[in-house]
Amino acid sequence: MTKIRIGVIGAGLIGRKHLRKIAEHGDCELVGIADVNADQVAAEQPGARVFADYRKMLDEARPEAVIIASPNQLHAENGIACARAGIHILIEKPVTDTLETAGSLIAEVRKAGVKSVVGHHRRHHMQVKTLKALLSEGRIGDVVGVSAIWATHKPENYFKIAPWRSQAGGGPILINLIHEIDFLRFTLGEVTAVEAIAANRQRGFAIEDTAVALIAFESGALGTFFLSDCAVTPWTTEQGLGEAPEFPFSGQSSYRIMGRRGAMEYPSLTQWTQEGGAQDWNRPIQAQANHTASIDPYVAQLDHFRDVIRDVTPSLQTVEDGARSLLVTLAIAEAANSGRRIDLRERYAALATEQGSKQGT
Repeated sequence: MTKIRIGVIGAGLIGRKHLRKIAEHGDCELVGIADVNADQVAAEQPGARVFADYRKMLDEARPEAVIIASPNQLHAENGIACARAGIHILIEKPVTDTLETAGSLIAEVRKAGVKSVVGHHRRHHMQVKTLKALLSEGRIGDVVGVSAIWATHKPENYFKIAPWRSQAGGGPILINLIHEIDFLRFTLGEVTAVEAIAANRQRGFAIEDTAVALIAFESGALGTFFLSDCAVTPWTTEQGLGEAPEFPFSGQSSYRIMGRRGAMEYPSLTQWTQEGGAQDWNRPIQAQANHTASIDPYVAQLDHFRDVIRDVTPSLQTVEDGARSLLVTLAIAEAANSGRRIDLRERYAALATEQGSKQGT
């Protein structure tokens, strides 16, 4: 088969990671990079065609597919331009910065009939695929609940180099929790209601540094999530998997999923059950290891994007599904500010209606 002609919009930290993966991929050909800092990017990417204007890249390089790694507020604009040009998109998380712009993007993608993948890369980890399989097999019975933690201490320089991170929208709910919400939706099913509380006592910024969310799932399972960017712990998905060099490997599980017949830790995949499948608190409970290989999720995601484009497999996460992860995360931020429980079922329906109305206009 011919190689897929790919362009990249945005050559920042995550954009550069995508560029490295494309360069190593035998089925992909980089045909253009668009970034406002075109001269700097051209120096870093010798031999590549670099454009300061992404629209010029779409017109002149004529990619078949584009990876969008631009700032969040530009995702919708970039994605809509690609859709109107008949170009397939892999769009970094969050799918857009607001539900309104997500609705506009979804409508244009549907209208154009292009393929879409949202870059929640954790869906491509082998540990995630194994966890889903084990839960589907009923290894721990019906899921009753989940207890999860994402807690680490961001260094002061993290805020100094990007002061917007200490303002509205820069807190761990919208920056970090969205990954975890997408993981929970993917492995345990749709979220139907949320409650939350947040505090900024530790850093004193205008946004939260710590939050706790209560989560209700469509299955009837319940969950708790503790989130903080100012606590020193080994309990983050990044540390547990060792997926990013800035997060030293801890190997510790930050998720505990509890079922009627046992429990499962993630990402270690340690399974806890009683002998013979007993359900009796007077019986000893034993651990069983479930081993799986570790793979580069960004390579697996690029493989998946290739297969989606070639109609080998359906998208693991379309822009519609990515909008649902955004909806839940925004609702948690709203619940933390308002102090009230938020039922999401009507919001899902409203999002679908808005998407349909935008497509019809």
